[in-house]
Amino acid sequence: MIYLDNSATTPLCKAAVDNIQKALEIFGNPSSLHSVGFEAEKLKESARDNIFKALGIRKSSGDRIIFTSGGTEANNLAIFGCAHAKPSNKGKRIITTDSEHPSVLTPFKMLENEGFDVVYLKTEKGAVNIEDVKKYVDSNTILISVMTVNNETGALYDIQNIFKTAKQINPNVTTHTDCVQGFMKIPFFPAKMHVDMCTVSSHKIHGPKGCGALYVCADVIKTKRIVPVICGGGQEGNYRSGTENMLGICGFGGASGYMQESLSDNCAKLKELRSYANEKLSSIVKLNEPINYVPYIINFTLPDIKSETMLHYLSSKGIFVSSGSACSSNHAKKASHVLLAFGLSEKEADSSLRVSLSEENTKEDIDSLFDVLSSGISTLAKTK
Repeated sequence: MIYLDNSATTPLCKAAVDNIQKALEIFGNPSSLHSVGFEAEKLKESARDNIFKALGIRKSSGDRIIFTSGGTEANNLAIFGCAHAKPSNKGKRIITTDSEHPSVLTPFKMLENEGFDVVYLKTEKGAVNIEDVKKYVDSNTILISVMTVNNETGALYDIQNIFKTAKQINPNVTTHTDCVQGFMKIPFFPAKMHVDMCTVSSHKIHGPKGCGALYVCADVIKTKRIVPVICGGGQEGNYRSGTENMLGICGFGGASGYMQESLSDNCAKLKELRSYANEKLSSIVKLNEPINYVPYIINFTLPDIKSETMLHYLSSKGIFVSSGSACSSNHAKKASHVLLAFGLSEKEADSSLRVSLSEENTKEDIDSLFDVLSSGISTLAKTK
């Protein structure tokens, strides 16, 4: 098996497995006021410490890490939590891009239906025009959410400049980034990048599925610019009620520590692997390269062959990638909104594939992909 779909999910690392085993043995509820509960609480806080360290944040800073059920919930908490923090916010301006993950775009569309003034910044060639930020951020803007890395194209957005510009225009604007595809894959330090809130996820970094977190800076907490969307027993500082997913949290903490230790080496290895892959693949497919991009996501368009057809062909040979097309619902299939925003036609978007690498992949994996892809292009072209 050659697994090249690491932006979808990743296998568990040993550190995650070891921490999950500890959580299985220490089974207490971390909210319980007895020794078994205290031991569980220690495990949870150790995991939180690892994520603080991975983000370059001192735990004593007043910033918060709020554990959630995953990246989707964290994005919803950031967006709805900010928009609904004050009743007077209704009808105010909120800004995002046209290439966000559905867990960002859908909340923005729902808020638009509530009467919020929503602006969707264009991302042609995988970049936000800073002049658009200057044009649309105003004194009424309460939130701007721009992803760090696009999950389909690998575009690396200049959120530091985008958010700095937004805050120069309106110091009170809250900034949020969906960093699910960037966390522990590139150096990322929210305090240095004008980031008030950021979303991270466990299963993208060799941790378990079903766990994520929202980082919230101290200033947002102090000024009460976020409210909970799940209410109940008051866990996670009353920002996310519900008994904590200890297996997920502990596994997430283990994976964060493991990935932090090897981040620099992984970045260097993937940069070299990406260069090798580009050189090979560019001779048989059209690479869809953003203006700025991360080394571990490669998107390309096939020569007049539908992505789903090629995906099944590759899968039959033991090579696993992702389709460039995205399902907008369970009932209808549409061309990826990300690739259309990037500048591809519907036909091109429907013929595009994503290869997403991890530090475990090798040049031999790329050679195998190239050989099978070449064979598939030749074979499928003849059967059209």
